[in-house]
Amino acid sequence: MRPPRPLTICVFGGARPGHTAQAVDAAARTGTELALRGHRLLYGAGGAGVMGAVARAAHAAGAPITGVVPRFLYERERAQDAPPQDHVITDDMSERKHYMLENSDAFLALPGGYGTVDEVLDVVSLQTLGRLDKPCVLLDTEGIWRHLVRLLEELPRRGFADQVVGGLLQVATTPEAAIELIEAHAGVMPAAASVT
Repeated sequence: MRPPRPLTICVFGGARPGHTAQAVDAAARTGTELALRGHRLLYGAGGAGVMGAVARAAHAAGAPITGVVPRFLYERERAQDAPPQDHVITDDMSERKHYMLENSDAFLALPGGYGTVDEVLDVVSLQTLGRLDKPCVLLDTEGIWRHLVRLLEELPRRGFADQVVGGLLQVATTPEAAIELIEAHAGVMPAAASVT
């Protein structure tokens, strides 16, 4: 069942492909699934690595795409093979992140580097402060997020934070399950605490 309106799903992911094919394959499946379910892709505008794979697949399956990129990266990455998309050019990384947070219905984190981890932790921090009521799903390809999830579960046990895993932050092991969790939060189907 499709949601009552298309969702704008912000996908975080790396500009590098990783050492195995699994991350890029999962990104391509994510882009295709997102498009087939009628959603829009908002992402970091790159054409390389995991980000490029999700965007190319989303475009090929017909999803509208908006890439958000700081001016300094836009100039550097213009030659990359990114699919056609609308661009939002920001002055810096902070403005880029702010635009993504404000203009998305949900967040889906694929494997990535420090920037991806930073984006996820920013979402989690805002969720726990009550400043963001949007779901974030970690696509745990090859167990990439398991150590972060362990840390996020440990912090409340030690009294340093509120619990987040299982609430607005959930974990999935397939692109299909990840998008279903996002749709569940949008009121399309019964929500599950975690899909693996």
